[in-house]
Amino acid sequence: MEIALEALVETTARGRSGQFLGGREQKVIVDLCGGRLQSLAEIAARMEVPLGVARVLVADMAADGLLAVHEPTGFDADGGDESVGTELLERVLSGLRRL
Repeated sequence: MEIALEALVETTARGRSGQFLGGREQKVIVDLCGGRLQSLAEIAARMEVPLGVARVLVADMAADGLLAVHEPTGFDADGGDESVGTELLERVLSGLRRL
């Protein structure tokens, strides 16, 4: 599962139940995404792990039903509307700089 940098992630009811066998990293992600939506980029930054590591953790947790991943919309798969994608990425970058 390829998760976009700006994809929004939230903890599911199963994840909030705490009744799963997970490591420390899973617990941190569940807590991060339990109160509000977090982008994949925010998760990586807050956990101080490379983006690829966060992407794998989130994908595995989503496959287990612990997280829901909301992929960005507003532009087609061919990249037809570059302005929407660029604007969204600029907002994500601005948010990361504020961290």
